[in-house]
Amino acid sequence: MTDAQNPGPPTDTTAGFWPRIVTAALQAAGLYLLVRAGTATPIDWPATEPRIFLPLCLVLILAPLVVQVGLGQKSRPALAIWVTLAGCAIAGLGYWDAARGRAALYQADDLFWPRFPLLLTVGAGLFVAHVLVVDSLAERRFSPSYGRHFDTAWKLAVQAVLALVFVGIFWGVLHLGAALFAMLGIDAVTRLIGERWFAIPATTLALAVSVQATDVQPALIRGARSVALTLFSWLLPLLALILLGFLATLAVVSLDPLWRTGNATALLLTAAAGLVLLINSAYQDGAGEATRSRVKRWTALLACFELLPLVALAGLALALRVGQHGWTTARILAAAAIVLAAHHAIGYVMAALASRSWLKRIEGVNFVGAYLGLALVAALFTPLADPARLMVANQMARLKSAAVTASEFDFAALKFDGARWGAAALAELATGTTGADAVAIAAGATAALAATSRVVADRTGVAVPIEAAASRVTVYPVGRTLPGAFYQAAYAAFAEQSRPSCFERRADNCVARLIALTPGGAEAVLLVHGRAGSLFEQDGAGQWRHTAETAPDDSCGSLPEGIYRGDIGVAPHPWPDLMVGGDRLSLRPLRAGCNPD
Repeated sequence: MTDAQNPGPPTDTTAGFWPRIVTAALQAAGLYLLVRAGTATPIDWPATEPRIFLPLCLVLILAPLVVQVGLGQKSRPALAIWVTLAGCAIAGLGYWDAARGRAALYQADDLFWPRFPLLLTVGAGLFVAHVLVVDSLAERRFSPSYGRHFDTAWKLAVQAVLALVFVGIFWGVLHLGAALFAMLGIDAVTRLIGERWFAIPATTLALAVSVQATDVQPALIRGARSVALTLFSWLLPLLALILLGFLATLAVVSLDPLWRTGNATALLLTAAAGLVLLINSAYQDGAGEATRSRVKRWTALLACFELLPLVALAGLALALRVGQHGWTTARILAAAAIVLAAHHAIGYVMAALASRSWLKRIEGVNFVGAYLGLALVAALFTPLADPARLMVANQMARLKSAAVTASEFDFAALKFDGARWGAAALAELATGTTGADAVAIAAGATAALAATSRVVADRTGVAVPIEAAASRVTVYPVGRTLPGAFYQAAYAAFAEQSRPSCFERRADNCVARLIALTPGGAEAVLLVHGRAGSLFEQDGAGQWRHTAETAPDDSCGSLPEGIYRGDIGVAPHPWPDLMVGGDRLSLRPLRAGCNPD
């Protein structure tokens, strides 16, 4: 069906302007009040009640957008009903996100603001739902024509991109004007655009103007859409050939390099999503003039068959990680993405095999996929299949069955990814009655409960015990060892932001070298991590002290290589230190650079 055959829903070129302006003004007023309450010192109501504040934020951000794009697409009573239903759904998701609880990833985090993943996912779900609702109302049936879906969805997508570009340029012009006035010594414009009472309504009104301008110019939208889809469709042969080479290479080499990347699932799913986008860019609404290119048609068929191994490999990569380390919230979300990708992969292969009119059957696959995506969002962001609840249940089962040891267990994930279920699980573990290694488990749980941020939790406590850290330090000269007192001092000496990786959860190694700084003097320890080194010496009481650091730029090569060879000497400093007001400044001579040979 061509654009001429399906002009899309009628638009009112005049009546939509003032309703959009009023909607933008009301949105700005509501958001300003919420931001003022959330940034006050101390915070004001409703920020003191996250179960009220968070749903209000989501509704005020997203529901007015439904009004903006819905004006002219449906009658006012139908739009009011749809906005009300959408607002209730958005508020419900926001309420659950607040009720499930969460811990601050960073000390300065405020927990009453919506999480970006939630905002992004709900926004995407609202986009899909809006297209389905608008087209169903327009044709008065549950399954409207695919051409209408295509036209409505791509119109909204182009409008969204143009609106974002317009708002970005709008703010660029404001900052340019502020900079020009600042050159004249007038900073009033800079102060003005930095005020919330100006910035928030300016943004919402700019967004409303951009939606209005694009809504009353359907030819502009269709022209932009046609150019974008044409460009995207010619990327399909390139990506299909790249993936063909990738899959052919995998058939003759080991899969181990793929698994060692650590992000194979994400890469493979991204490739699959790119294929789906480009296949649909080539197919468009199925009209003959959009798909008459033989290159596009044959590469689209090839791409359909490439989807299946990509998704299968992504599922295998995820299964391997789950088998090794259990479920996490990220892996549960990845599993949901694989379910959606598998639906498209299987459906597209069947369409390629069975459709006499090229890929006609992908229309039904896309329609069912839209509802499947909405169902997955509804499950993952409600009590039905909350990833935090599922993750905590799985990880607790692994710990209690001794499938994972206390030293390997990620206690921080329970606190910072496990929501209220993770907090309850840590409280249970902290009692010291769980598992054969109850003491270590209790210590790890207690440390995680006390952590004030995810960074602190990852770098402190017994997440990496002293014994594990010692096993990651290679001591030179060969055959020498370091006492436990050294490791205890080193473990405690580093700040949370600069602790060597061998003392963290990551399984990196460090190198230690016993050296004498003066002839016949006591031995010190130079602990090398990466290209940095830390010096430890014993004081008169025999206690190890962290006394000095080497600068990372002091070596043209890799510090550990010289440590291995024992190529270490002592040389006097070429410059004296300067004492400036009681502070010591060390001078470093400039270097000509490193010889690449």
